[in-house]
Amino acid sequence: MGKKVLFLDFDGVLFDTLKEVYLISRYIHSAVPFLDEIDEKNYKRYSKYKYLVYNIWMFYYYNPIAFSGCDENEIVSKYQNVLLSRDKNEEEKFCRSFLSARRDLVNNHFDFWKNLEVPYEFFYGIKKLYDNKNVDIVIISKKNKNSILERFKTYNFDLAPDFVFAREILDNYLSKGEFINEYMEQKGYNSAIFVDDNINNLKTVQNNSVKTILALWGNTAPNDKGLNQELALDLIENYFISK
Repeated sequence: MGKKVLFLDFDGVLFDTLKEVYLISRYIHSAVPFLDEIDEKNYKRYSKYKYLVYNIWMFYYYNPIAFSGCDENEIVSKYQNVLLSRDKNEEEKFCRSFLSARRDLVNNHFDFWKNLEVPYEFFYGIKKLYDNKNVDIVIISKKNKNSILERFKTYNFDLAPDFVFAREILDNYLSKGEFINEYMEQKGYNSAIFVDDNINNLKTVQNNSVKTILALWGNTAPNDKGLNQELALDLIENYFISK
């Protein structure tokens, strides 16, 4: 069957990371301290449309709308409209601010931060497959690499850093699909599965050797069609264990 590899996103696939994103965004937008209590109504509104964002720069446009008092039914159209007139310089400034705020959160409130992100059951299923040496795994995520490794360490997932490709690397590619194609060619993989919770990332994969799975347990749009955690794990297990 040739060499197979499993590509996994991190946020919304392995871990529920919405609270971290929300607290950082709230801090940047409204200067609300990280440790302040979360307004559940506001958090639910913010989370509902988070599927619109799949790169850090997009929060520059999403946050002012999501935190505004506009009618919820207008959020999608307003967001789509502001993307028509992007400001690359401001986007870059925002990305630096976002990453700086994340560093502050981790460095100054580590015990609080480490409890913000919760692993999905999917994570434990993937860990079991990996511990049994049944699958080669590569993480591709726009998250900071050290944050990913810290999470894996906490939950005893012994994945070598060389198999984690985060923002520092992916920013050099036009898409995750481009990275996947190059990686498979370089490493001699014949086929793969790629799991992400954003359909826009999956659409960048133009390779018949790569099966894509949309993780419906993550931040997906209401009408997206994908798999739940149980079905995704079954498919992955059968794919990698079969010879």
